[in-house]
Amino acid sequence: MDRRNLRIGSAIAAVLIVAALALMAGGAGGPAPVTAYDGVRISPDGSNPLYPVADGDRVVWEEHRLGGRSGIATIGPGNSSPVLVSEAGSLQFSPSISGDRVVWQDKRNGNWDIYLANLSTGEETPICTNPAKQSDPEISGDIVVWTDERNGDPDIYGYDLRNRTEIPICVQPLTQYNPDVDDDTVVWEDYRRGYETSGDIYALNISTEEERVVCDNRRGQWRPSVSDGRVVWQDYRSGAGFDIYLYDLSTGGERVICNDSARQWVPQIRGDLVVWVDGRNRNWDVYAYNLTTDTEYPVCTDPEDQGWPSVTNGEIIWLDYRNGQNAVYRSPIK
Repeated sequence: MDRRNLRIGSAIAAVLIVAALALMAGGAGGPAPVTAYDGVRISPDGSNPLYPVADGDRVVWEEHRLGGRSGIATIGPGNSSPVLVSEAGSLQFSPSISGDRVVWQDKRNGNWDIYLANLSTGEETPICTNPAKQSDPEISGDIVVWTDERNGDPDIYGYDLRNRTEIPICVQPLTQYNPDVDDDTVVWEDYRRGYETSGDIYALNISTEEERVVCDNRRGQWRPSVSDGRVVWQDYRSGAGFDIYLYDLSTGGERVICNDSARQWVPQIRGDLVVWVDGRNRNWDVYAYNLTTDTEYPVCTDPEDQGWPSVTNGEIIWLDYRNGQNAVYRSPIK
C-alpha cells in the first residue's frame, strides 16, 4: 500500500482504520490510557504536514498549506521555520531524508517521478523519470529505492548515487512495494507467491546480490523497515490484529516486539529503537521498544490520534492530530 492510502490527520484514524476494516472487525480495544510524555510541537501554525521523516538534525514532511503552497518542507540547522525543498510548484509526496539529501515522488512531468534535492547545495536532480509511475522513495546514504510500475506490476528499483546507475532490485511476477533501505540492504513487501498470501517480506543485499526471505508466514506481513541488519514489520499471523515482529539478518532469529491484543501499525526501526502506532488506548498512540534494555514504553498517549513515527538523533518524531489539526511533534528517546 502506498502512503496515499495512509493519510494521517483526519487520516491517522481514517487511514489505519479503513485498512484494518478490510481485514477484521472491531475497535482498537485495550485498557484505559497510560501516561506518557506528550512531546513538543515543531511545525508552525498555518502548516498542514503529513508523513514526517527525520535524519540527523533535519525533519522533512509533506506540506499542504505552507504560505498557501504545497510541497516537501524541511526544518533543521539554518532554518528554524520550515521551507520548501523544491520551487517546482508540482504535486510532491512521500519524502525521505538521509543526511542533506531529500527524495520524493513528483508529478511535474505529468506522471509520478522520483526527484532528489541536496539541502546543502540547493541542487535538484531527477533520479527516475521513466514514463511509468514511480512512488514511495526511500534513501540511505548513496542508495535510493522506490516502487516502479514500468513492467506493468509494481516492482522495486534503486539508484546508486556514487556511480549514477539504476538498479533493478526485484522484478518478480505480481507485486512488490513498500521498500525501505539501510546502507546496501533493501527490504520490501512481496506478493510473488500470489495475492492469497497477503504479503511476504524479502531482503536484498545490493553488494552481494543475495536475496532472501525474511518472513513468509501465510497470514501476511506488511510495511517492513530495516536498520543495522534488523527488519521489523506489522504481522497478521495471529488473525486477531497486527503485531510487530523483528528479524535479525545476521543470526536468522525472529522475535515478537509487541503482540498486545490491540493493533500495532507502521513500525520503524533505527539502531536499537523500534517505534510504531498502537491502538491499545482506544485511539492511535505512539509506542517504542528499546532493544538494548528489552523495554517497551509509551511515547505519546494524548487523547487525540498520533501516527507516522520516525526516529533520529535521540528523538522520536511523529504526526499528531491534537487540537483538531495536523502537526509534527517530537520527544526525547528514553
